[in-house]
Amino acid sequence: MKHYSTEEFVGARKSEHWNSVIREVFATVNVKPRDLQAFQGRIDQVPLGTVNLAQIVTEASQIVRSSEQASWSRERRYFLHLQTQGEMTITQDGRESVIRAGDLTLYDSGMAYSLEYKEQASAIILIIDHNQLKRRIPAPEFILGRRIDGNSAMATVLSRSLQNIWELPKDNLAEDITGRIGENLCDLCVITCMSLFGEEILASATGSARRSHIRCHIEANLQEPDLSVSSIAKSFQISPRYLHMLFSEDTETVSELIRRRRLEEIKKRLGNPNWKNRTITQLAFEWGFNNTTHFARVFRERFGMSPREYRNAHVHDGHANREEAA
Repeated sequence: MKHYSTEEFVGARKSEHWNSVIREVFATVNVKPRDLQAFQGRIDQVPLGTVNLAQIVTEASQIVRSSEQASWSRERRYFLHLQTQGEMTITQDGRESVIRAGDLTLYDSGMAYSLEYKEQASAIILIIDHNQLKRRIPAPEFILGRRIDGNSAMATVLSRSLQNIWELPKDNLAEDITGRIGENLCDLCVITCMSLFGEEILASATGSARRSHIRCHIEANLQEPDLSVSSIAKSFQISPRYLHMLFSEDTETVSELIRRRRLEEIKKRLGNPNWKNRTITQLAFEWGFNNTTHFARVFRERFGMSPREYRNAHVHDGHANREEAA
């Protein structure tokens, strides 16, 4: 078992040490103690085969993982968090939940998140490799940041198991035994999540897979002038209304997605000298536009200049900006 503590540190060194501990055990974050001088924190960690189990005890503080930190990281993990003392407010993927003693929640190091402890608190956290959980739950992102009620039947079994395993003397256990314990905890996590959110998870996974197939269809047919909501709906044998519903949570409609991707492909070619013998009109028509006036207007709206101005700015000297080269 590994043991980490802030007891021997003071002032700025204490904050630096605690940030490094959180980074080593969980992920790179920024920790902001409410009272740095009085702050104390402790983490114990034990490996259980391919997963890790950790206990954290902390004074009031905020732990923030930014989107930049999440995107830079090579490792991606899920954290199954059991609150054992005090309460925590978690924010991830647009959700905010208050997690009280006995409750659980799941969060993902591949996305930004924040954890706020307003008082001294403790938690037991199961650290699971991203792919390991993805193989078991089709759409874990649906659960992120949600409160798992500790009083529900399976959540009670899971929380008791986490606490009992944590209290179990593990130093004398064979490696294959601890590995099986870790696998069993993963399975209990999956069973709990599916028992509470199963229908919603499966519906979300089905919708996600269908959206993925539709996006692939759009990419393969961007140059077809007849590509539209109605043609896509017909190809997938669904109604236009259902197609709109599938993309209702996205920031752009299906028509906006098609237009954006066409504009991006034309922009690449306008900025590439290998395409300088193609007229702007030819490129517009080759990528599904059938009206040059409309094309010029939407191009300017998106990129802040006309297609001709963009081409002149990028190919005038006979070379393209590398980022724009196709």
